[in-house]
Amino acid sequence: MNKPEIDLNQLRKAISCLDSELLNIFAQRRQLSLQVAAYKLANKGDIRDESQEKKLLARLIDKGKAFGIAPNTTLTLFHSIIEDSVRSQYDFFLQEQQANQVQTTQVAVLGEPESYSHIALKNHFSTKRQQLRTVHCHSFMQIFKEVDNGSVDLGIVPIENTTSGNITEIYDLLAEHHLKIVGEEKLKVRHCLVGTEQSSIETLRNVYSHPQAIAQCKKFFLEHPHIESHFRSSSSSAIKLVAEYQNPSIGAIASEQAAEQSGLKVLSYAINNYQENYTRFLLIAKQKIDVPSVIPAKTTIALETGQQPGALLDCLQILKKYQINMSKLESRPIPTQPWHERFYVDLEANTNDGNVSKALMELEKTANTLHCLGCYAKHDVVATKLDTSIIEHSEHNQ
Repeated sequence: MNKPEIDLNQLRKAISCLDSELLNIFAQRRQLSLQVAAYKLANKGDIRDESQEKKLLARLIDKGKAFGIAPNTTLTLFHSIIEDSVRSQYDFFLQEQQANQVQTTQVAVLGEPESYSHIALKNHFSTKRQQLRTVHCHSFMQIFKEVDNGSVDLGIVPIENTTSGNITEIYDLLAEHHLKIVGEEKLKVRHCLVGTEQSSIETLRNVYSHPQAIAQCKKFFLEHPHIESHFRSSSSSAIKLVAEYQNPSIGAIASEQAAEQSGLKVLSYAINNYQENYTRFLLIAKQKIDVPSVIPAKTTIALETGQQPGALLDCLQILKKYQINMSKLESRPIPTQPWHERFYVDLEANTNDGNVSKALMELEKTANTLHCLGCYAKHDVVATKLDTSIIEHSEHNQ
């Protein structure tokens, strides 16, 4: 017998229809999740119920098994869905706490549309109800000024990268301006080499981008010594340069989205030194926010200590005393006091917690100065873990 002829276009069309249905179902699920959040808020309930999540995941693994879907595949899919649900509920709780909610939020962002900062901003607002209006800035200083003078509601700035480290300019700007940290976002960064339609890696001689992007792609430049790197104020300004000159010897390092937006060609994907490359962004505003105690939060403080031996240790001992985890410690010189340092500390803590308030009061007495730069919702949603025996049992019975 002859095998029936396969119509690839029809198959792709059928898959596309199913994908649309999946998105529609996902959107409906999110709406139901927000109704659950409203019930929890009205009844002073916790956002997360780990035992309930474990039961749900165990049931889904069994159902997936009936369709021939491996347990780990089911877990990967539903961990992402649950993460979105939890984030949506966090945002619901936060927004319900805020009085005089605005319909449109204006945010200052570095670079043009589809810069990394802009992508992180869109991700951050994907579960929020406000409309987003962006004001594109040419420098971090301009972002801080726009927020400080009230021209915008928020600013978004990168603070650290997992491969190139801290962005020290942001710490210095935080010290210069009396602004508050009101949120964070983490973005997986995939740097692309971008050029014109006539460009190739062989024709390139000069590549432009933000200093952080170039630092994260050092290996590429070592492997291609005929290409020189040059700094620009943002990756999107580098893209603009390439689009304007249309010279096959000029390229940029930017996001794939930015290349598409500008009608340019991606010459090479993921040229960053390490593929697990993440940038953490901060949301800054003039006023602090109140984070409900049911939401896992971070608190960032800036403190200055005396010069005597053990001065910083005395402060850190207070955190140990109150069982507060310190997730980051960064020091920066104080320009007006040579050889003196200001310490920036990220705490996994909510200032609404009584123990945290006590710890901050003790720190204020121990340190020379203490400033709370903000308490804000933690970005990471920790996936609920199932006992390995449940997964192994399901895999064994497939």
